[in-house]
Amino acid sequence: MHKTSTSFWTSNLGFIMACIGAAVGLGNIWKFPYMTGTQGGGAFVLIYLASIFAIATPIAAAELLIGRSGQSDAVSSVRKLARDHQRSELLGWIGGIAVLGAFTLLTFYAVIAGWVSAYIISAASGGLSSLDAQSSGAHFADLLAEPGKMIAHQILFLLLLGLILVRNLSSGLERANLVLMPSLIFMLIAIAIYGAIIGDLSAALVFLFTPDFSKITPQVVQSAIGHGFFSVGVGAAMLITYGAYIDKKIDLGKTAILIALADTVIALLAGIGIFSIVFGQSLDAAAGPGLIFTTLPLAFAQIPAGGLVALVFFFLVYFAALTSGLSLAEVVIRWAENRFSLTRPRAAIIMMGLTFIVGLATVFSFNLWQDVRLADTGRLADKTLFDVKDYLVTAYIMPLGGLGAIMFAGWALPQQAARQALGSRALLFKLWLITSRYVAPIGIIWIIAANL
Repeated sequence: MHKTSTSFWTSNLGFIMACIGAAVGLGNIWKFPYMTGTQGGGAFVLIYLASIFAIATPIAAAELLIGRSGQSDAVSSVRKLARDHQRSELLGWIGGIAVLGAFTLLTFYAVIAGWVSAYIISAASGGLSSLDAQSSGAHFADLLAEPGKMIAHQILFLLLLGLILVRNLSSGLERANLVLMPSLIFMLIAIAIYGAIIGDLSAALVFLFTPDFSKITPQVVQSAIGHGFFSVGVGAAMLITYGAYIDKKIDLGKTAILIALADTVIALLAGIGIFSIVFGQSLDAAAGPGLIFTTLPLAFAQIPAGGLVALVFFFLVYFAALTSGLSLAEVVIRWAENRFSLTRPRAAIIMMGLTFIVGLATVFSFNLWQDVRLADTGRLADKTLFDVKDYLVTAYIMPLGGLGAIMFAGWALPQQAARQALGSRALLFKLWLITSRYVAPIGIIWIIAANL
């Protein structure tokens, strides 16, 4: 069943903040710093930046285009456009796989966000103030070993999403982003300035912006392109869904560029702040996924006003998780509303409940089911259930969703229809058309093929 959108953003600022919020999340503040640290610093950053503007930005414009033209959930929007332009409605799979990506991502996103809220409590109670190298790692390990605590924080996160999204667009999603995004940006700037003052800013800048080309390997290229794709949040129907709530006045090409720029600036600010503190305390920048949960708390324990800085930092990370979590949840709730003709509250309850149940596999991957493996050989060998979900969604599901969206907008839609829907000037449209037809698809296909 297809429903057209009945709600619209009340302001362009609300729409822009929501779109930036969709892009800015744990990928910027948790994943970008640790991947930069483990994949060669400046070399990784250089390829990451190139991939954002050559691949992720054109896809973002395509998804906004599909959403505004279709005025519904991701699946219905693609089907409507296909029907309007005499294409097969089976192309709705493009929206379907993107919705699947959003749901799968949310099932482990909520668990990681729960780690962050647990650290907020630890920071507020002074539990991070006396950590040393051994106890910092033990603190994180203790959290992962307690499924009950992880579940409680997972439920809290999903409950917050549901309580916000059960309201109408302007008083729920839009208002939340108008509060969360400025707060997030303010805290991020404060952390970056503080890190620059008390840490080693020059070492952080050299690490981030001086590429060591000897570090560029096929694996680094693949990781950088994949993360650029993941960071902007394309391939999971978030921008298709948000695009359904906008009017015809907004230039979608410029909006996509603005989203990419904001996402990039926030990731780099996070990197500058985090690495300034890490290098200032002579800690390991290549600490991997535990960078903000083991290395940074150790740094906070050693710097002036470290307890307060830790509290602000983990609130910052939690706000980033909320903005992206709201976007992912909106995708699946909107889809459920239309697909099953549900009321908004019922759709929210059902989809958040399913997200919680499937998310338990992530929780138990770190404790009760930590030895469970789905395969002994191949790409899934030695991967926990959490690792499998993370791998499938980032290596295949989101890239397929992004590839479908960009190919549909660039090839299946008539050029005139795409030009009119995008609303951009002729030069910008030509650049988008070239990248959407050739550059972005080649990059995405390479990502997918490299993971086969």
